[in-house]
Formats: sequence, structure tokens, C-alpha cells
Amino acid sequence: MAERLSDAINRAGGRGRVASLTEIPQSSIDRYCRNQSEIPALRMGEIARACAVTTDYLIYGEDFSADLVRAELAASPVNDNVVMIPMLDVIASAGPGIENARPYEIGKLPFPRTWLLELGLPEKFARFADSRGDSMTPTIPDGAICLIDIRIDRPRKDGIYVLVDGNNVRIKRIAIGWQGAIQLLSDNERYAAETLAAPDAEALRVAGRVVWAGGEI
Repeated sequence: MAERLSDAINRAGGRGRVASLTEIPQSSIDRYCRNQSEIPALRMGEIARACAVTTDYLIYGEDFSADLVRAELAASPVNDNVVMIPMLDVIASAGPGIENARPYEIGKLPFPRTWLLELGLPEKFARFADSRGDSMTPTIPDGAICLIDIRIDRPRKDGIYVLVDGNNVRIKRIAIGWQGAIQLLSDNERYAAETLAAPDAEALRVAGRVVWAGGEI
């Protein structure tokens, strides 16, 4: 469990950040990560929430499930330090494109206000969406909930973007090349890169930039 805990905390920004969000002393978190101290149930829940994973995942190693995370986050108390971000009825594929109808809001999930400020993302431009597939692992696990900055409609710098081709929605890392060309990259090395020359790159439709998926990207 200590290994899963350390991994989740690192993805959420590190021990200091999680300590600040949960108000648990970092010295205690250090002991938990070294398996030198048992984690009280309440603190386990606070850490899981801060890391956007389930307590089942931390304790038992259950597969990352967006549905479980959504249920636990939705049940969490909301206060002034939390904002409610719309969850879209769309599945973005980290692999082959997944067909989606026009997305609409199916609910809202809480997210720490301080994290949005650190990401430089105004609340009104933030959206959540599910992802499926393994082409972006380990950066984006299969089934992760992704936070998207919908202000971005062109890939002006390297990063991970939500791409739309008709009804197909994909998540890919984009590398900007010379003379308007771009590369669509997968973080999973089993997937080959795709290169788009300037005309095709210009026609590429971007629905937003992924800025968080269980941790800052």
C-alpha cells in the first residue's frame, strides 16, 4: 500500500502539496509513505480525496475507476475552498478515437480552488471528462478523469490536448514541428507517432488542453 500511496501523492504534486491540502503534517505523510505508521481511516479518506483516487485503490490496489472517483468526490463536503466543475458526457480516447455525440453536462464534481489558481485556469473555462485507453499511460491512466482548459482551440505549444475529428474524440500529446507540421504522440511507447503536415495540422480541431489527470500535467 505504501508504494501506491507514494505514487498517488507524487501524481498529485508531492508530499508537501498534499500535506497543505489535507492539513496533515508532512512528517506524518512521510511515515505513511515509508510504511512506518498506520494511516487513520479519516486521514486515508482525506489523502485519497486530495489525490483524486479512491480509498479502495490505496488500500487494495483496485483498478483506477472514474466512476468510483466520481462517486467519492461527489459525496465529499463542499466549502469555500472547493469549486464545482461541470462533468461532460463525453469519453476521450487515449488510443483509437471513440465516437461521441455532442457532449453535454451530466453533473458537477468538486475540485480544490487553490489547484485551479496554481494551474492558471479560471473556473468558467474548466471541464471534466472521462478518458479510456492506455496510449497515454503512465501520464493518464485508463479510466482517469481529466481536467480540461476549454479556452485552448489551437495547439500553440507542446502539451496534451483533446482532439476532435467528426464525432471521434482523442487525447494526444502534441509536439510542434517546423513549417506548421505537428506530431501526435502517445506516452505509451507501444503506440507509434503520427505526423501531420501543415495543411492537415491547420485543419486539426482542438477542444481543449488537458491540465490535470490525478495530478498536474
